Amino acid sequence: MLSLDFLAGFTIFLLALIMVVSMVPGLLAGLESSGIDYDAVAYRTGVILVEDPGWPVNPPWEQYGRDHKDEIQRMGLAVSKDTPNILLSTKVERFFENASTEDPFFTEDDYHNKVIFGDYPYSYNISLSSGNDLWQTGDPLPPGYGYIRRVVKIKEPSVAEINESISSAYTIDPSAPEWQNSTARNFTVRLDFGHLLDPTVSPAYRIDPRIEPVNVTITNFDAYLNNTSYDSATLKNVTFWKRDTTKPGADPAPIPFPYGTVDSDLYTLNVNGTQALHSLKPEVSVNSSISLVLKPSATSLLPLDQNSILDIRFNFEDDPPHTNITGIHHYDYNMTNVTCTDLKTGVLEVAIW
Repeated sequence: MLSLDFLAGFTIFLLALIMVVSMVPGLLAGLESSGIDYDAVAYRTGVILVEDPGWPVNPPWEQYGRDHKDEIQRMGLAVSKDTPNILLSTKVERFFENASTEDPFFTEDDYHNKVIFGDYPYSYNISLSSGNDLWQTGDPLPPGYGYIRRVVKIKEPSVAEINESISSAYTIDPSAPEWQNSTARNFTVRLDFGHLLDPTVSPAYRIDPRIEPVNVTITNFDAYLNNTSYDSATLKNVTFWKRDTTKPGADPAPIPFPYGTVDSDLYTLNVNGTQALHSLKPEVSVNSSISLVLKPSATSLLPLDQNSILDIRFNFEDDPPHTNITGIHHYDYNMTNVTCTDLKTGVLEVAIW
């Protein structure tokens, strides 16, 4: 009887031991080397950054200010979900904005909650290099960490440069009857959203004022002066006008805008190459150049859609007129009208530990 009891007990003990041993690997799975886990988190973070445009999309998250930062759910850098590995420069600038200052736009919690995700308080270092440009945020790298590197392209905004080579196309005859008694001259840059937002154009090469700046630069302005007796002309104001293409024959209507307020978050206006910023009612003398950058945050304030045409009017006024500039410059895909910068190659690196 003793031998049978011993044999039965020993058998039960062996079965229990086998069951415990078989369960141990599962119990210790979370205690294995953390390198694989960190690599996975780094990979996931890299995917979010280079393959996702972020959320919200319209208006895009990079246009949200500090007061609405909590509404941002993800901070992806891709131009769109259809263009993986192609990043938008405005998203890149916002993502790394003031990262090295004492009051950065995004905090560590923002990067944890909107890019890295997960309950574990990971440390991170995220960098993007392209040529001589380097953007970086996060902590210094430790001896060991999870890591991912992605080769990317960066889409820069287009630029319309109006210079002396096309001055004759925008210069009027001041002796014409319709200009005899007028002291005003205006020059228009036209954006046809129906043409610009053509769905057949890849988002990687599309001119989209909703997500990237509109950059208009007039150089060698002296080529547009009335005659050699004038060395400058007065830029009175810059105004916005809208036309609805669904209403043929309708006149363009002025768009209300804080024209008299200098707001670099909405636009920048520089005259004669100086760094001083002007409002859209500058009333300043122009002798060499004008540079207007209309930012997406400003475009989002204008009631524009795919049926809209936006006119940006540069209005000059002197008595007698000092300039003969007039006409319409189309901001479109014609390379003589707008210069579209080639996609720049960059390297995104994500380190997690």
